[in-house]
Amino acid sequence: MILRTLSLLRSLQGAHHTATDAQARIQQACDYRWLRRQLGHGVVGARQTSLADGTPAVSVVLPFVATPARRRGGRWPQDPDERERCFVEGAHACRAAGAPGYRKLESLSQGLAQGGMAILKDAARFQYLLDQQALRLSWRRSGTLPPDLARQLGRHLPDGDAERHGLFLLTLKVPASLPEGSPNGAWLDGCLDRYRRILPTPAG
Repeated sequence: MILRTLSLLRSLQGAHHTATDAQARIQQACDYRWLRRQLGHGVVGARQTSLADGTPAVSVVLPFVATPARRRGGRWPQDPDERERCFVEGAHACRAAGAPGYRKLESLSQGLAQGGMAILKDAARFQYLLDQQALRLSWRRSGTLPPDLARQLGRHLPDGDAERHGLFLLTLKVPASLPEGSPNGAWLDGCLDRYRRILPTPAG
């Protein structure tokens, strides 16, 4: 099964890619699919922001209770004031928020089961987010949140846990105008695919 997975991905990407390259693509696709599933409990944060290249964007805030298990995934300071000044970006932000990491054999097997083309498409979407510095995780005390954001997030999280442990806020910047209704995975796919198509192709 593993050899069939490698053969499939190499036929799509070129024979010079290695097993490590295939693993990285599949991990990116898994991270993207995890992120896509989380949008159901996200709320719109900043309505006017921008990506690294200046593209206009909106931000979606995904809240997670900062349980001790989640905090052990990073070197978060003990002092709350200092902790609120820290953040994690990119794929590390997803991992700190709870996205699972896949062992090599599991990932390659999953790649075969899900199909090579689907893997490459989702990996490209996630790579776009990484290139545009669109993912950031920060820790916040519920009492220090802006009132509007606190009100929106309060509908998604149990008050006691958030008060006790604080919140991890994963902020995702999406190149789009405000969605009609709540953000969802189909909206994210459409926004990223549209803007990725208009970017110039890198030379070489």
